[in-house]
Amino acid sequence: MDSRELEQAEYDSKLRTVIVGTEGLHPQAQDVGDGRATIGWGYTLNRDNNVDIWARSGIELTPDQRATLARVDREPARGKTRIGLTFDRTLTEAEADSLFRASVEEYEGPATSAGMPLSDERVALVSVTYNRGVGALRNHPLIDAIRDGNRAEAWYQLRYNCWGSREDMEAGLRKRRFAESEVFGLYDDRTNVPVEEAAEVYAMYRVNRLEIDRVERGFGVTIDGTEARPNRIAQANRDYPDIVAEYGAVRTISDSLEPARSVLIEHLRGQYPAHADEFTEARFNDGEIDLERFPVRRGREKGRGELAPPAPAGHMDSTREERQGVLQAHTGPFADPHLNRLHAALVAGDAASADRIMREFAQSPRGLAFLERGEQLLAQQQAVEREPQERLSNRDQHDAPARA
Repeated sequence: MDSRELEQAEYDSKLRTVIVGTEGLHPQAQDVGDGRATIGWGYTLNRDNNVDIWARSGIELTPDQRATLARVDREPARGKTRIGLTFDRTLTEAEADSLFRASVEEYEGPATSAGMPLSDERVALVSVTYNRGVGALRNHPLIDAIRDGNRAEAWYQLRYNCWGSREDMEAGLRKRRFAESEVFGLYDDRTNVPVEEAAEVYAMYRVNRLEIDRVERGFGVTIDGTEARPNRIAQANRDYPDIVAEYGAVRTISDSLEPARSVLIEHLRGQYPAHADEFTEARFNDGEIDLERFPVRRGREKGRGELAPPAPAGHMDSTREERQGVLQAHTGPFADPHLNRLHAALVAGDAASADRIMREFAQSPRGLAFLERGEQLLAQQQAVEREPQERLSNRDQHDAPARA
């Protein structure tokens, strides 16, 4: 997994954007519905070290307020909320920022133990940890996937398997996980997806397809476009404007899979033209493409162009360099790659792919040039067709008798 690494200042800024954007400001201690006492940017008083954290924050407190924090620290877990809600300090936004900076380091532990650098991926994990707590991430499959460098599996775990267990809060947590999964990212670089990475994404999707469909059907948008009511993806894009501005809108599952789907289908059609009708968007979406029967081609420097099975589900190369040289250009009877892709889609009877490829071609520089040339030729042809008519009209006018 190639992390999108950040400098310290940029990391701090993005981490604040994501956590503050999802938590919202609570100037006074209150129960936000989870049975805890929360203040500031999602800071919970249900802990044992409030006195130390508030001292580090530099926020001025009265003796009574410090005494209340000390009582919360000493109180067993079951009584912390009751005492925490009596904390009578009102925070400004600047003070909430100070409290956030003083406390957020505690939630870096899982990311640090997983060996994550300062990165967008780390921002996403720390945000989940800040929301769920350090204990909830201990021994979680998400951490295992990150340690293994398996981006696709980590993305799945974060988006679909990190919401918790309280059904009364599930909808809001699903909305937040949708946003955080976009921060994490399904690809090293979604604009340049090697076929092996596409195969890994497909393997993840195929194994987890039923659970993905269940969650999307209840909270998002299914791969066939069925929208949940309410749609928590749409709500995330509405309610988290700063995150959307930084990372882009949260994608549906279909849009998330699109780079992998296009790359994999194109590659398989090129490698197995006799079976092109088996490589369609519909079969990809239904998990019916068998990569054991039709393995992808490894990078040239590793496999020297010979067919080899893809990495098993749960494995991912740790560096993009190991995936360089992967055959991505689609072969076919034409010199133009768009025409080859269109030809393969038509041979496969895949109308959806053919339509998308034609639209892509129409918007490409080559397509625009082709359109311009076509308009020029049409204008020339129309001019040629008009010439005999104009000559005939001129002759008729010349031969017509003068009117009295």
